[in-house]
This record gives sequence, structure tokens and C-alpha cells, in this order.
Amino acid sequence: MRQVARTDRRLAAGRFPTVAVGSTPWRTSGTNGWIAGFWPGRLWQAYQLTGDPHWARRAAARERPLAVRAGDTTTHDLGFLLQTSFAAGADLTGSSGDRAVALRAARTLAARFVPSVGALRSWDGPPGETTVIVDSLMNDDLLFWGADHGGPAAWRAIGRRHALTVARWNLRPDGSTFHVVRLDDSTGEPVWRGTVQGLSDSSTWARGQSWAVAGFTEAWAETRDPALLEAARRAAYWSITHLPADGVPWWDYDAPGTYRDTTAGAVLASGLLGLARVDPDASRRAQWRAAGEHTLRSLVSARYLAAGTGSWSVLLHGHHDATYPDDGVTYGDYYLGQALLRRQLLPSTAAALPARATTRSSGAVTVDLGRVRDVGAVSVRWHRGDSVATRFRVLTSRDGRTWTTARSGVSSGAVGTAETYDLADRLARWVRVRPLGTSAGTTGRADHLTVRR
Repeated sequence: MRQVARTDRRLAAGRFPTVAVGSTPWRTSGTNGWIAGFWPGRLWQAYQLTGDPHWARRAAARERPLAVRAGDTTTHDLGFLLQTSFAAGADLTGSSGDRAVALRAARTLAARFVPSVGALRSWDGPPGETTVIVDSLMNDDLLFWGADHGGPAAWRAIGRRHALTVARWNLRPDGSTFHVVRLDDSTGEPVWRGTVQGLSDSSTWARGQSWAVAGFTEAWAETRDPALLEAARRAAYWSITHLPADGVPWWDYDAPGTYRDTTAGAVLASGLLGLARVDPDASRRAQWRAAGEHTLRSLVSARYLAAGTGSWSVLLHGHHDATYPDDGVTYGDYYLGQALLRRQLLPSTAAALPARATTRSSGAVTVDLGRVRDVGAVSVRWHRGDSVATRFRVLTSRDGRTWTTARSGVSSGAVGTAETYDLADRLARWVRVRPLGTSAGTTGRADHLTVRR
């Protein structure tokens, strides 16, 4: 949170961080381009991780200039811009204004669909052709979100068909990916497949491969189309079997010994941890989780974390492009935060502590452990947890009279199962989770609490 606060104090209104070179402050952009949404997105993550309303206010203020992009018909990057920002605000706070902006963006994105090729147009290109890039899977998710939040069912159908087209043409048989495919508008067949960002047309650009893992996973979770589960698995398996030993890829899988890319690593960790939750096969869930946590542990190690370097980013060694091949990158930090939040949604591996008694009052749950024990985490199942985000506080006590706040946060509003929140290790006999309000405007309720070592 220190880096987030430091950056937020420095940024001028209407400016958004892009890359952090050395120890100099972030280079910034206006609302143009595809990156601006990640900064308000990081502020929403700060709110979710801390439960501090200050960060919700800052996110709402920082995203406001981006509202003009919701009607931008020249780009497919509306998910990167407005799902990270306004849709997150709608999900976490219930803001009707945020929801309206995100729905407008989804409507604009849907208009880029080309029925003859079954895909959203990523870039405007040669006449008679539709250009589709693998990154588009991340924007496609805005259509699923829109359909889930009052938009027409046709948006879900468009999102599904686009993902299937990317799986057909951008995903190679072995599970690696082409960055760019150009499709003939009359036949739907490829005219050319290659790259703009990667080493060569036949190589595998690492961030694009990670977009495929994360994007196909979200498409499967939203549609339950078996072809999209297969695509997610193929992309994930190829990725984890071609990574360096520490799980952080080179900027292109065919360029070992050059630059690592923590942006690709963060997206991959997030995608794998997402797949570890939604893959129906238990053995595969374990495989994706192990790989995702391995990459995540490496990213937060001294090798890649910016702590102590003077950098304004959280992660070092991001490969934004050829101009900035080894710097901090704002979306690398965003997907690192997303990976950490997604890990909270997985079943905890920490030992559960036996409860002597459990009491409930005004939506709060209190567990008496019988004696003072080492406490390191809590798992909470929230009432309406799959549709409502709940702001909460975790408190602990040794004597049942004096209570200390162990942490605060906001639940995801995305799962009906337990979410697990790590605590700084402490001694406690009583542990309480208290809801402080929800995105639906209710007080909130914790239905079940498990205290863990």
C-alpha cells in the first residue's frame, strides 16, 4: 500500500502511470491508449485488500476522467480501460453510476463484432480483413460482465463466439499462441498469422500466452463451453512446461537469456489461480494451483520485487515493449494484485483450529478456540457471497474483553464458497468477523467462520 499511496500523491489529476524507469517517477499518459484503467483498478484492489473507504474514494475520483472512453468506437481495449475501473467499482460498492459506464462500454465493444468471422475486431486493418489479437480475450470478458449485469444475452453469445474463434485460430495445436491473426471477412479463414510484439511470427510472445491462459479461463467460467475449457488447459499446460525454473517467463518463450517479463508472469499466475478454482478436474486444479503459486512466490521474492530499489513500481523487470524492455509496468502491478486476490478464493491449505463455541450477533460471527492459540488466517463464507461484496473487519482477543483489529478487507462478491484472509501471526482465544456493509446496501452477514493456524 505504500507504493500505491506514494503514486497517488504524486499523480496529477487525469494522468495515469505507464512505466517506471529506474528510480524516476512514473511516466504517465492521459486517458488515451489502453493502459489508463489499471491505475483506478489498482486503487480498487487497495480498497478490497484493506477495506479502507479512502481507497474507494480515490478509485472513484481517478476513474472519472475515463468515462469518456465508454463510447470509444475505435478500440477493443474497453475491458482493460473500464472493466478494471468502473466495473470493479460497481461490483465492490454497488455504484449505479459505475455500472452505467461499464454497461455503455460493453455495448460499444459488442458493436465491434464481425459476424462473418465470428470475432470482435481488435485493430482496424486492411480492407476486407478482421484483425484479432490474443489480448482481445481479456476485453471479451467485459461482454460477459455486461450480460451478467443487465445487458442483453446477445453479449454473452458474442463473447462466447469470439473466444471460440480465438481458440480456433490464435491457439496452435500444441497450446502455444499466435499474437495476431488476420481473417478474411468473406470466408472467415486466416490470411496471415504472426506477431507484432513477439520475437518472430513463429515464436510465442509470453504476455500473449498469459492472456490466453487468463482469457480462456474466464470464458470457460462464464460459458461452460467444453471447447473453452480445453483451450484454457492447453494454453496453461504449454505455459507451465516451457517456463524457466522460477516460473517467470522470458519476454518471449523463444528468447531465453534475454529479458524476463514480470507482466507476463503476473498475468499467468492470476490465470492459473483462476483455473485452479474453476477446472472441474481435481488433479488439474492441484496442478494449476501449484504452478500459479510457484510463479507468485517468485514474483514476490527479492529478485523481482522493487522493495529497497527506489522504483515507483511494485514489480521490477517488466517488458512493456522494445522501448521499455526491463522496467516497472503498471499492469504488471495490477495483475500481481489480482493474483493475490484470486489466491484468497482457493481452499486454504492451513490447518483449521478446533472451535469450542461459535456465537452470532448482528451478522458477526465469533469463535472461541477454548484457549489461546497461534492464529494466522480466517476462512469466511459470506451470505450471498457469489453476488454481493461485503466490507469486513477481523478482530481477535485473548481475554474476551479487549479486542484488536487483525485486518480489514472486502470480499470478492464472486464466490459462494469460503474466502481465506491471511493475518499477521498472533496469539488469540477469540476471533470475530464483523461485516461493515455490502455492495447491496445491507449490513451483511458472515455465515461461517473457520480460524486457521
